Amino acid sequence: MWVDLNPVTADVEPGAETTVAVTVRNTGDIVEEYHLQATGDPGQWAAIEPQTLRLYPGTTGTAQLTFTPPRSAEAQAGPQPYAVKVTPREDRENIHAIEGLLRVAEFADLRAELLPAQTRGWHRGRVKLAVDNYSNVATSAAVATTTTNSNLQVDIRTPALRLQPGRAQFSKFTVRPARLLWFGTKARHQYNVTVTPSGLGQPVSLQGTYMQSALLPRWLQRLLMFLSAAAMAILALWFGIHPSFATSAQGSPQPAANTAPQVIVIQPTPPASSSSPSPKPAPTSAPSHAAPPAPTTSKPAPPPAGHSTSAPPPAAPPTSSSPPKSAQIKTTNILNSATNDSVDVYQNNFTDGQQIDLWDTLHNDAQTWTVWVYADGSIVIQSNDQPESAGTKVLQVDQNNDPTNTDVDISDDWNGVAGLQAHLTVDFQQWTLTSIPGNDTYGVLKNKKTGTCLASSGAHGWLTMAPCNTGDQAQWFWLFAL
Repeated sequence: MWVDLNPVTADVEPGAETTVAVTVRNTGDIVEEYHLQATGDPGQWAAIEPQTLRLYPGTTGTAQLTFTPPRSAEAQAGPQPYAVKVTPREDRENIHAIEGLLRVAEFADLRAELLPAQTRGWHRGRVKLAVDNYSNVATSAAVATTTTNSNLQVDIRTPALRLQPGRAQFSKFTVRPARLLWFGTKARHQYNVTVTPSGLGQPVSLQGTYMQSALLPRWLQRLLMFLSAAAMAILALWFGIHPSFATSAQGSPQPAANTAPQVIVIQPTPPASSSSPSPKPAPTSAPSHAAPPAPTTSKPAPPPAGHSTSAPPPAAPPTSSSPPKSAQIKTTNILNSATNDSVDVYQNNFTDGQQIDLWDTLHNDAQTWTVWVYADGSIVIQSNDQPESAGTKVLQVDQNNDPTNTDVDISDDWNGVAGLQAHLTVDFQQWTLTSIPGNDTYGVLKNKKTGTCLASSGAHGWLTMAPCNTGDQAQWFWLFAL
């Protein structure tokens, strides 16, 4: 048996086809039937016609081997060896295999998509760029953004991508307006994203949209305008009509002593007197302004007979100190979990939208926090990763691009230290610390906006939000003052 391939090395474009002639000669002395089969990686795209040759002694037969590789990443570019196996029907021990080479050409097919193409928010939006490599070769791609709107800033986190055949990579970036929109209709901002491959292929251009919503909704603006107009109309009617009221009833005379309200002053109990008498205090020059002596009963003693009722009333009692309206800064703290790991700014990335994780306690700036305590019991947790001259970042629940309200990151409070002192943070940046029954160390941190509690997903994992459960140790945290 004699076998030959023509050509031995064949070239093919993905999506096209090429043909190789397989010639078999019967060198035996009996009629023989030969079965042909292609093996190797290119064999999955091969077809032989006919698959069986029936030859008389000394005769030759030819079959056509056709390769049709698909235009996809499965048909990887470059030389790929194969073999044609020839098996006689009668003389099965005399199997012959002849090898050949198929060279698959390169092609480029790079596709990209914005997820989502349109994002919404009042101060920030997060977008993912998905880049798929449908080519049959590995390639690198550069990501760039452009915008003609000076009121929009686009920050790319992954500007370069390395793509394997048939694989996808993601690049994250943040869009943020330069100015807040307090009232009015939504503002529409356009931006462009370009993905440029380093080798074959053409750049891919995409257009994204950021819809900036007003901080205060339109219905609230209309309601305030309506209430203002109603208040002005009521005042105009009131001062324009000048209502007067008259009555014929006459009040019964009352004793002058009862016209002034009685004031009961409760003084603190004086210490027990010693065995030696203490000297009497000298009278003051203005007894009318001195506080009355401490009563011995819950009611004041009646005035002596003939006492004038025109005497000035006693001085008002001292008022108890009320809690301060402004914030109160605690000392620097480390926020520890029940696993003795610390709440950490990931890789000291002091940027707006950086997610927060749990890490080994290192006592560095990325793990220190300033806690602002307010009169209503709420707290705001400020990161000390950078000095306040670099901006103020506070712990919050992401409200713009996470519909499940489980992402925890740091964000600007938009008013700096003055805003923190005046308690101007929004609800999803405010927390309450609730103690755990039977535990004097730990508590759970509940977010004012979502009503869920801060929880860990394990050491070296991102922080998340979960339904509040004081029995869940993943929600146990405590403030360790440095």
